[in-house]
Amino acid sequence: MRSIRTRREGPSRARRLAPAALAACAAGLLAVPLGCSQALPGPLPSAHGDDAPPRRGGTLHLATFADIRGLDPAGPVDGLNLAVIHLIFAGLVDYDAHANPVPELADHWDIEDGGRTYRFVLRQGVRMQDGSELTAEDVKRSAERALRPSTPDPMASYFQAIVGYDAFAAGKAEHLEGVVVEGRYIVSFYLKEPDATFLYLMAMHTLRPTCKSAGDRYLDTWLPCGAGPFKLEPGGWQRGVSLRLVRHGGYFRPGQPYLDAVEWTYHMGSIAQKLRFESGQLDVARDLSEPDIARYRADPRWNALGLFEADTTVYGESMNTRMPPFDNVEIRRAVAAAIDREHYRLTQPNRISVLNQALPGAIADADPSFPAQRHDYAAALEHMRKAGYPYDPATGKGGWPRPIEYVLYDKGAFVFTAQLLQQDLARIGLRIRLRLVSYPTFITLQERAGAAAMSPGNDQLDYLDPSAVFEPLFTTASISPEGTQNTAFYSNPRLDDLVARAHREMNPAARKALYREADAIVCDEAPWAFTFGYHFFDVHQPYVHGLGANPTGVFDTSGVWLDRAGDALDRVLDGGLR
Repeated sequence: MRSIRTRREGPSRARRLAPAALAACAAGLLAVPLGCSQALPGPLPSAHGDDAPPRRGGTLHLATFADIRGLDPAGPVDGLNLAVIHLIFAGLVDYDAHANPVPELADHWDIEDGGRTYRFVLRQGVRMQDGSELTAEDVKRSAERALRPSTPDPMASYFQAIVGYDAFAAGKAEHLEGVVVEGRYIVSFYLKEPDATFLYLMAMHTLRPTCKSAGDRYLDTWLPCGAGPFKLEPGGWQRGVSLRLVRHGGYFRPGQPYLDAVEWTYHMGSIAQKLRFESGQLDVARDLSEPDIARYRADPRWNALGLFEADTTVYGESMNTRMPPFDNVEIRRAVAAAIDREHYRLTQPNRISVLNQALPGAIADADPSFPAQRHDYAAALEHMRKAGYPYDPATGKGGWPRPIEYVLYDKGAFVFTAQLLQQDLARIGLRIRLRLVSYPTFITLQERAGAAAMSPGNDQLDYLDPSAVFEPLFTTASISPEGTQNTAFYSNPRLDDLVARAHREMNPAARKALYREADAIVCDEAPWAFTFGYHFFDVHQPYVHGLGANPTGVFDTSGVWLDRAGDALDRVLDGGLR
């Protein structure tokens, strides 16, 4: 959802601490703001009551700790730029509040031939942000642009069931045979085999229609233009600094969006975000520290304004199976058994829950008999012996003879968990050397073949289905030299077969059994040592309406409206009444 990469913890720093000390430190951090620090300011008032109807106008002000990678739906995405992409680009299909696919730019669809044909009938009169009308030709052009082999789209393999995909992806065909224009407003996707996930895939960002200015080839210099509720303001994107989107006046939903604009400020630390939020300069706070989350949750004035997002994240220690020592499965098994996940949880108990398998809490079976990864120090030492690198805890001798570089960026939970990992693995003879880099550098190294032996892996589901975990993270087809989502570069023909069969299996019970077997394989062979789920927490001012938890993890502000007291003055200061 791509699975979508989500890395947006707020900045924090930690000294090297023993696990017990770190746990105590975390507990102490929670206690200090509640008992010793200055009380939180109260929320800023709304102009009207909660039953007031939506109103138009105003700018929603947001911030985040890092920069975005780009704004092209066919390019690399992560947890920062995806929220922007979903405002600029609308899809034929979107998700409802329960993560079910519903029509968006498509008026409706028909599924034929046992799930091998998906025919979409477009809404008529939909205006793109360049003023042109959306047609079936735009849908086909955009799909081919996104799936060309020259496009750096890590999710292209999701669509390999489309007839002619292999030839097109190999550069042997100019057009994608299975995407057929059957009228000005009708486009059909013909599949080689049934695909139980295809509507979910169409709701993702990858194939969202682009304006004609995008052409039929990906160029990273193209400025985004789609059919979404907001468009990029001319000159509104200062890379690394800020981004401003303004209302798309031709948006197909009458009266929407309500906001005049949405603005992001980039590279803003968590302390600055909190202070600006409490003063009303930001309307939503998302990158809060663990102590601040505890403060907002403990304050009855703020508690109802906070929101934990769905448990759709998978975090773990990603081990490059093509680089030593992790090309040895016993070493990987040793790592999975050595990690004490409860210590990870105690670093941020408000946001972290223990995870010891590939599927997150939202879709995992609560079955204690499942052969998941578990902390077992004796088993970890035995795996080291089987790997040929026995370690003697009494003397500290043995183990892997060289330091192992661990790449991470200096933000949030990873700063704590990396030090815990370092200590856990030292106890079995694996010596980890931490390498702190910037966020963009981290992504580049982690997703490049041979660049990172070990790194913190994390993934947020695009939709609530196991395919959103296994296909991008652990299948051979998702491996690429640059921009891969399979950061372990893990390849297992048995797993590939199970995942492929589950993808086309239309019977829910049979699909569940196949994915259960796939989960057991990755738990055993351990391309990742699964560690925790991360529950992102947002808090908003009471005058922000229409902001709710999205089950797919996308921070969706398309339906937000503002009712801030004194907002007319705010709009004058923001550039004049609109």
